[in-house]
Amino acid sequence: MRSDILSTHDTQTIEIEADPARVQTFMADGANLPRWAIGFAKDVRSSGEQWIVTTGSGDRIPTDIVTNPATGTVDFVMAPAPGITTTAWTRVVAVDRGALFTFTQAQPTGMPDDMFAAQVRALSHELVALKALLEVECPL
Repeated sequence: MRSDILSTHDTQTIEIEADPARVQTFMADGANLPRWAIGFAKDVRSSGEQWIVTTGSGDRIPTDIVTNPATGTVDFVMAPAPGITTTAWTRVVAVDRGALFTFTQAQPTGMPDDMFAAQVRALSHELVALKALLEVECPL
């Protein structure tokens, strides 16, 4: 495990040519997770106010999506194991050509460094997928 607290977090940002409110609404809908979080969410189902995310490894992770339209935040609070929670923080900010989307993830306690590094790499691909979904009108 990394000992430097700053290296246990990863923040990535991408500019999306879409209305910021549309970006936030899309992110706040857990049903959209498998559409953009392709390395994380293979399937989701609603369970009341919470979402149950099925990962590629078959794990089922209860996830709360906490959103605040006034601040442009959409945070994903996940419980990967009993008594353990981790949060991925996102923010949508209006810029000249649309929205600046920022995603910060933390390396949970006990997660090996190589697994977190793979998660960081996967996120960079997921942000490209998110950008494509929100910028390109697709009939599918």
